Amino acid sequence: MPSLAPSTATTLPQWIGIRAEKHGARPAVTFVDDDGVSRSWSYRELWGRVCQFANQMPKVAERDPRALLLFPPGLEFIAGFLGAHVAGWIPVPTCYPKPGRVMERLDSAARDCQPSALISDAATLAGIDRNKLCEAARGIPQIATDASIEASSANDPSHWIDPHSLSIDPDSIALLQYTSGSTSEPKGVMVRHRNVMANLAAIKHGFKLPWQDDEGSEAETAVFWLPFFHDMGLIGGLLAPLYSGYSIVLMSPRAFLQRPIRWLQLISDYKATVSGAPNFAYQLCIDRISPEQTDSLDLSHWTTAFCGAEPIVPRTLTDFAHRFSSSKFSLSAFYPCYGLAEATLLAAGGDGPAEPRLLTVARDALRDGRVDVQPDGRGKAFQKLVACGSAAQETELLIVDPQTREVCAERRIGEIWLRGASVTAGYWNRDEENQQRFAARTSDDREGFFRSGDLGFFDAGQLYVTGRIKDVVILRGRNLYPQDIEATVRESLGSNGGPCAAFAVEGGRGEGLAIIAEIQRHCDESLLPEMIRSIRRSVIDIHEVDPRNILLVRPATVPLTSSGKIQRHRCRELFAADEIRCKYRYDRKFMSEQTPLAIPRLPPNPTATDREPLCRMIEAWLAEWLVVRAGVQPDRVELDKPFADYGLDSMTSVELSGETEDWSGIELTPVVAWSHPTITQLSLFIANELIGDNVSEEISPADATQDMSP
Repeated sequence: MPSLAPSTATTLPQWIGIRAEKHGARPAVTFVDDDGVSRSWSYRELWGRVCQFANQMPKVAERDPRALLLFPPGLEFIAGFLGAHVAGWIPVPTCYPKPGRVMERLDSAARDCQPSALISDAATLAGIDRNKLCEAARGIPQIATDASIEASSANDPSHWIDPHSLSIDPDSIALLQYTSGSTSEPKGVMVRHRNVMANLAAIKHGFKLPWQDDEGSEAETAVFWLPFFHDMGLIGGLLAPLYSGYSIVLMSPRAFLQRPIRWLQLISDYKATVSGAPNFAYQLCIDRISPEQTDSLDLSHWTTAFCGAEPIVPRTLTDFAHRFSSSKFSLSAFYPCYGLAEATLLAAGGDGPAEPRLLTVARDALRDGRVDVQPDGRGKAFQKLVACGSAAQETELLIVDPQTREVCAERRIGEIWLRGASVTAGYWNRDEENQQRFAARTSDDREGFFRSGDLGFFDAGQLYVTGRIKDVVILRGRNLYPQDIEATVRESLGSNGGPCAAFAVEGGRGEGLAIIAEIQRHCDESLLPEMIRSIRRSVIDIHEVDPRNILLVRPATVPLTSSGKIQRHRCRELFAADEIRCKYRYDRKFMSEQTPLAIPRLPPNPTATDREPLCRMIEAWLAEWLVVRAGVQPDRVELDKPFADYGLDSMTSVELSGETEDWSGIELTPVVAWSHPTITQLSLFIANELIGDNVSEEISPADATQDMSP
């Protein structure tokens, strides 16, 4: 019989437990690792693991105890997340720690929420260097989700916690979702259980996801690679499919970034009906997947392809649909949407998937805060916008003048205000800001709205998002705060630097990060290239993004207000108009904007006599990749320089590994990259693998400490 809504369940853990009773044998979640090996839990096994972990969580007298969740991609996060709920803890998903490195985003969340426990799997906990953690996370108990786990008891309902007896208060906090932004001012969104349930219902309604049959072990499948510490990955990619009874197939973000075809291949192999990602992921598929790789793809079952979390580029959607039409992907599968952590996730979307609705407007008018619709507009003077539907179920969405607080008419740009069942209560320990942003009142005395800080307008009942009141930069679904980046740039330049500005710039493949930095008037010009490299290294290392443009300028170039504040919007205007005079400039182009790279012609059956020419061929390709793809100046490429010294960010490093694997067929794991950190060493490794000879040159201890990522 068809599944019914969870009328008796007021929290998600209750509902998952009830699903374990209804269809325990159905696969709940499957994780496919980077080698293609899969591991699955049924709904019965999932609930059993949740109960086992909940029983081993300590009881504390503290009210609302918080637990940091530090998990690599895999299944264990789900047991830790739901198990914390059942045990009465508040889970705080955080980014996975990089071995041997300080993680400022992790530490800033820990300092803000003051956790009482750190939860992960045993292997991760064993590899954490406590000295690299901040004081708030260093001395707290560490609890492994997979310690003392007995598979037999996990499958035995007699060892379960009765979901009907759970006494979780729907108004209690289900999680602290730290927005992926400022490390100097971390904001943990207090998402309550009732917010989660309301938003999952809204996602189901908006996406038109059917309840899966209670009887039988088969169900529709969803495929995702998004990280769980991101609201889209957690709410949209994990909890929403479980809520409706789907089977979920997961892969790691690294696996996708390294070879985007893996995402589409899983969708094809599992006949998935639901998947989604930010705009950049669809663009990466366009740029990185060759026609030959799609010969066996069948995307005809993929009927819901949602896109959000960052500005949506109309061309990306149309190009993706065109590029994969031969694999039976339909443009009508797209579901552009608008969401944010403060509304749990989904705030606006369409009435089911459909061909994206586009609106052409005059670009200059939009910059002036006006909407000038020009249906026949062509060229750079016009801009296409993607409609993000209307307010999500049980959500009210208004466009409000941020100064007068008057509700705007259609085709008038204002701030997006929200209220409803999914809108959260505010940020952890930020009462003053919560009063300002989560208790807003319109001029006609409608109260209780959340001020998003995003700008948009309505046209024919459809929401179009046009920008942000503040200068937050959104890249790859992450919020980057310019003041943090500017502080990093100033520290990098030291006494040579002055005022600087960081801001978003438009490009053919989405937004990028631009930096304008003043330098001292009598600075030695021979030092300018190294200053650029220093800025890139620092920004990549701390903020994990590679600037698209860096401009070093004379003093008094960066526009300031009368009170000395940086005018980032004016910087953006001057940059777009190419009116900034530079002393030195760096521009990094994005993949397909560059000349395509020719694939090396490898001999069919190489032998030892081919080793030297193979090495030269591979070295030439890697060097060209650094120039064409990563924007490295040709005169800076050295065969024995560590990749880390080129300032590649994490995503670029993974792309290098992935493209090399594509043409060579040789797997480049992180360990391989770590052990062969230069062009010469990596080329020799690939050549030896192609020949079938595992002899490689000796790696010195100093070299072995280098990595391809910064």
